[in-house]
Amino acid sequence: MGLNKITKPSMRDFLVSITALACVSACFADTFTHHQTGEVLHGYATSRAQEGLALVQTQEKGPTKLNLAEWQITTDRQGRKNKVIVFNLDDEIELEIETAAFGKAIVAAADEGPLFILLEIDTPGGQKYLTNRLCGAIMETRNCPVIAFVKTGTYGGAISAGAAVALACDKIYMASATSIGAATTIVIDEKGIRDLKQAFGETIGEKFDSIWQAKLASLAEQNGRPGLLAKAMIDKDIEVIEVSEDGKRLFIEPINKKPQQKLVHTWSQKGSLLTLTAAEAVQCMMADKVAESREDVLRDLDAASAEIVVNKDMQDARAELKRADGQVNRIRTSIDLKMKESEGRMPTPKALKILREAELECKTLISLAKKYPDLEMEVRPLEEWLNTIKVESKEIKRQSKRR
Repeated sequence: MGLNKITKPSMRDFLVSITALACVSACFADTFTHHQTGEVLHGYATSRAQEGLALVQTQEKGPTKLNLAEWQITTDRQGRKNKVIVFNLDDEIELEIETAAFGKAIVAAADEGPLFILLEIDTPGGQKYLTNRLCGAIMETRNCPVIAFVKTGTYGGAISAGAAVALACDKIYMASATSIGAATTIVIDEKGIRDLKQAFGETIGEKFDSIWQAKLASLAEQNGRPGLLAKAMIDKDIEVIEVSEDGKRLFIEPINKKPQQKLVHTWSQKGSLLTLTAAEAVQCMMADKVAESREDVLRDLDAASAEIVVNKDMQDARAELKRADGQVNRIRTSIDLKMKESEGRMPTPKALKILREAELECKTLISLAKKYPDLEMEVRPLEEWLNTIKVESKEIKRQSKRR
């Protein structure tokens, strides 16, 4: 079972990102009608703004600056390109470089004016503060719909933090063999794997759990999904039943059931985190439809003829980090060899040359550590290493002058 992970240094990110997400709402715009003049424009809003006005790509006037408050906005496809841009989240959510790449790429993708963005998900979860950033990037893409497709793959669905990412999207399609849920949080630190209450105490742990529950509930409810079911994915003590009253479906805790309400189904019982199959998720409105493939999703959304563009920025970012990691290993090995070589008897010019090269390599390591936080290299030990090399160079120069 995949679980959200959080470490103590990221608690601030966790709180800040959740607060920010609570303020975002979706708004897709394709037909613009001016409230006073009745002028009609067709196109799509972009993320860019000039002089406080939104930059809108229109068929009639090209790029145009509009005060969107003055226009009635209707969601349709007029003015959009017959294109779908696909992103793949198919690994653990653990790298800042991937998250940053996604945040930039999804904004750029939305600004191209596609019919929609399709986010294909197969993940066991990961770092909660990175998940919050992913969700924020999706929800801030207000000028273009983002559709989730929970696909079959290595992990079997949108598990743990993956559920939050799926719930941030406007619609959710799921392959029949996938599942969504089990979104509780653990802490991984020097003491091992623990839950929030064990790591931070009963009061603080409960507070963080409550915030995360509210976050998932908000993500669910923004698109008409039962918030209580989202909370049950986090808290194994939450029971959820479905009742009907006057033809309405309600998802409530058993203690709140009224005599006139008819019990329809028990969705979550105490003692286990809620995890839903694709069919169950559709049945309880946590997903929209079952779809076995990308093609099924495209057909259902009237986009079978659309041009498909697969964005690989996240995968490229992971590959970039892998190359950087390899570079770090090569440099470390090289510096170690140079330092050992410099300890032997050799002419002073050669020794100083070796140490100068080691110094440059050490500076490169420091630059890589700052550029790639995912490498988890502490800068201070590297700076101390650099100082050691400089001190040794000075000592060799001093001894050389004595001779």
